Amino acid sequence: MNLEKKLNDFKISSPNPPPNLCDLPVEIVEMIVKNLNLTRREIVGKVCKTLLEIVNGLKPPRCDDIKITFGPEGCEMKIDRYTIKYGKADEESLNEMLDDLMTLLPDFQLTNFTIRINDTQSYKLFRTLFSKRVPESLKVDTYVLKAFSFRDTAINVTWHYKRDLLSVLEYHEMERLKDDIIKVKVCRTRPPGIVDNVLRARTIEKFMKYFREGQEDIYVDDPILRYIMNSDRSGQ
Repeated sequence: MNLEKKLNDFKISSPNPPPNLCDLPVEIVEMIVKNLNLTRREIVGKVCKTLLEIVNGLKPPRCDDIKITFGPEGCEMKIDRYTIKYGKADEESLNEMLDDLMTLLPDFQLTNFTIRINDTQSYKLFRTLFSKRVPESLKVDTYVLKAFSFRDTAINVTWHYKRDLLSVLEYHEMERLKDDIIKVKVCRTRPPGIVDNVLRARTIEKFMKYFREGQEDIYVDDPILRYIMNSDRSGQ
């Protein structure tokens, strides 16, 4: 029985204006909130105490995309575009991050997992804590490791995911240019496997991309194009 049919079964009818979320029966509100992603649940939870209790009482929504950044000024975890910022990258903050990570991944399955290393020491500490606290490796489809040093990208990263289940592995070696432009050397590897009943050989792609710091989700082929795009927006 889908959500629409469940809502129709309640047969809410009234000559008055449509009710807002807080006026609906609790059963309907729970069904609506249950189908929201993490970001929207956070917004709904700020409306009133009743909605906050409903949000807190539900199991976390399934996450498809998690990005973790390790930096000297602190660490952050972006979950389906919702960002959680932690304090200085010490053991307490990283354990807090691990608490959140294990809550969001009860079955240890994830479609996309990205780690960006701005500070090697905090990453190594996280790696140690992860190995102690997480009982099994993650089942990841696409794994991306970003770092400013080739030495960092060369770190053995198979400690936290099952390599035989991986579809795509990417190393992004970053170089900081002027005007907050980041140059990225991408190495994308697809391991051998069976796709559509056909045996696929291992493939490796290497190419160059650029992005502006703070806009990491948008890679472009030419840093000049990035500059023009931002200039056009500022002139509007």
